[in-house]
Amino acid sequence: MNCEKSLKNLTVLFVEDEESLLQMLVSALGSHFGDYNIAKNGTEGLLMAQREKPDIIISDITMPEMDGLTMAEKIHLDMPSLPIIILSAYSDQDKLLHAIDLGITKYFIKPFDPDELLEYLCMLAKKIENSQQIKLSDSYRYDSKNKKLLKNQHIVKLTTRELSLIAYLIDAPNHIISNEKIKELIGKDGYLSDESVRVFIRRLREKTDKNFVQNLPKQGYLLTVS
Repeated sequence: MNCEKSLKNLTVLFVEDEESLLQMLVSALGSHFGDYNIAKNGTEGLLMAQREKPDIIISDITMPEMDGLTMAEKIHLDMPSLPIIILSAYSDQDKLLHAIDLGITKYFIKPFDPDELLEYLCMLAKKIENSQQIKLSDSYRYDSKNKKLLKNQHIVKLTTRELSLIAYLIDAPNHIISNEKIKELIGKDGYLSDESVRVFIRRLREKTDKNFVQNLPKQGYLLTVS
């Protein structure tokens, strides 16, 4: 499947109390992800999700201490966009109606086909990847997860301070930043002159395009977003 790169950028949390199924999930899927974590029940899963902030959760329903649906409900209070995939037995079908109300992303009935689950994860990974890339123009996108600027899907080599400026401009009202705010973002201890700001912006333009960041007299600088 042509999704190795997308999955390798993601972390998955497996929540399963049945050891044999847990090992099957890890063996069949774990290596496809950049990293994975394991929880043995809903209580552990909730704590792990809050601490590790995974990109995807794959969970059983029936588990000790806290079931998968209760865990999903609590996780969605803080992370409503986090995809949660539920694994269920046929006997859990009444519970699956509640799962739909909770906004569960997908469910698979046991025994399920690992290849079918992997195929769905590939589709989901592409969707997550697209949501994390903010379109700035036809050529430029900002990868908010990895904090990278992409030009035609190739990484633009920028410094940490240059990337901090771009991230700030994306979230700033009308994508405008004042000279004084730039001095706060890129300055070190001591005074930073207006000329230093101009040099900083010029170097950023040299690495991107001359109109990537525009000067607005008496206002500051504008990130070009189309």
